[in-house]
Amino acid sequence: MVALALAGCSNSPAALAKSTTTTTTTTVPPTTTSTSAAAVGPPCTSAAITAGIQASPNNDLIAVNGFGCSGAWAWAGVTLGTNAQSSFDAIMVLMASGPAWAVADRATACNQHLVPADIYNDACTTS
Repeated sequence: MVALALAGCSNSPAALAKSTTTTTTTTVPPTTTSTSAAAVGPPCTSAAITAGIQASPNNDLIAVNGFGCSGAWAWAGVTLGTNAQSSFDAIMVLMASGPAWAVADRATACNQHLVPADIYNDACTTS
């Protein structure tokens, strides 16, 4: 008897196992970020505050000594007067008017609690 061997054939279990490859594709939706809510009101800068005060009639601004902003509201510690000898210090409240600051009625803004809590003390309780 002669043994026959077939090339490339085998009856071993390892040779009979099939190799499979599975590819999974996952689509992740793009992340979007909106910054429109973060930018509320004009810039909170000395220049923007100064421009808002200077645009208001009857305010002889000498200097902005301090300021703070929260959303559409701001306060400024200012020196007003026609010259240094006749000057006085004051607190002004400003509100957003489009892209600029405008002087608001401090008594109304403070008494009606329109000024946000985080700047209320500086804007409304100091003289």
